[in-house]
Amino acid sequence: MRLVKRVFLSFFTLFYLFQVSNLISYSEEIDASKYQKIVEKCSSIIDKNPENYSNYLKRAEAEYKLGMYKEAVEDYTIVLKKYPNVAENYFLRGNSKFGIKDYKGAIEDYTKTIDLEPDSVTAYCNRGTAKTILKDYSGAIKDFDIAIRLDDDIYDSYFNRGIAKLNIKDYKSAIEDFNKVIKLEPNITDAYLERAHAKAYLADYKGAVEDLNKVISINPKLVSAYYDRGHVKIQQNDLVGAAKDFTKTLELDNKFAPAYFNRAMIHYATKNYDKAVSDYSAYIALNSNDAEAYNNRALSRMHIGGQTKEAVYDCLKALKLNPEYYPRYQELPWLKYYLPQN
Repeated sequence: MRLVKRVFLSFFTLFYLFQVSNLISYSEEIDASKYQKIVEKCSSIIDKNPENYSNYLKRAEAEYKLGMYKEAVEDYTIVLKKYPNVAENYFLRGNSKFGIKDYKGAIEDYTKTIDLEPDSVTAYCNRGTAKTILKDYSGAIKDFDIAIRLDDDIYDSYFNRGIAKLNIKDYKSAIEDFNKVIKLEPNITDAYLERAHAKAYLADYKGAVEDLNKVISINPKLVSAYYDRGHVKIQQNDLVGAAKDFTKTLELDNKFAPAYFNRAMIHYATKNYDKAVSDYSAYIALNSNDAEAYNNRALSRMHIGGQTKEAVYDCLKALKLNPEYYPRYQELPWLKYYLPQN
C-alpha cells in the first residue's frame, strides 16, 4: 500500500463586476440603514403613485446595495416595460441577475445593453465574467478582448481574461494578462496569486514562490497564499518549508482541512507517524467521508506500535467509502486476517 500524494493547488478566483462606472464588490461595506430608509421612502411614494418610475430606479439601486437582488430585478423589469430602450437599466438588471446567480439572464441583459450601446466596456466585461462562470471560456475571452480594445487601461478586463485562460490551460497567455494587471495596479494580490498558479502549472516553481512571497508581503494574513506556497514547495521537495507554510495556514484558519492533509503527508514522508496520525485525524474531523484519509491514517498507524486495531478500523472505513481499496488490502497479510470474506 502506498501513500498517495494529493494535489490541492486550486484557483482562488475573484470575479469583478462593474456597477455603471464603479467597481462593486459583494463584500463592500455599506450603510444598510441609509439604504433601507431609501427603500421604505420609495415604496411609500410608489404606493401612492405607481407611475412614478424614477422611484422604482432609486429603490432598485438601494435594494442592490442591500443584497436584495431579486427585488431589484423586479423593479428594473417594471421600468423596462415602460422604457424598453434604456441601455443602463438593462445593464443594472443584468448586475442584479448576476447577484441571484441567474447568469444566463444576466448575459441576456448585458447583450441587450451592448445592442443599445455598442461601446459599453463594462457590459462586455461583465458578460465575459458571467460566461466564465458558465464555463464558456472562449466566449468570455472574446468579450474581454473587445473590452480591452475599447479601453486598454482597465485592469479588471485583463485579470478576468487571465482567469478564463487559466481554465483552458493557456498558462503562458494568462501570465501575460496578469503581468498587465500588475503593471497597471502593482498591489493587486489576486494577480500575483493567479500568476503563481499559472507558473506552477508550467513547473516554474521558483517564479511561483516569488509571486506568493509578494502576495504575503502585501497581505500577511491571506490564508490561501501560505497554503499555495506550501504546495509549491512540495513540488520543490522543500518539505520542511512546505510544512511551515501549512502550519502558518492553520494558525490563520484552523479549519482549513487540506492543510492538515498535506502536512500529514509530509509527516509520513519524514517518518513522524504520530504527527501524521494527528493531522489525518484533524482532517477527518472536518471531512469524514474521505476514503484516502482513512487509508493514509491506517498506514501511519501501522508504523506505531499497538495501533493495529485502530489501523484495521480505518481500513474498514476506507473500504466502506471506496471498495476499490479491497484488492490492495488483500495483499497485506496482517490485514487480510481481519477483512470479511465478502
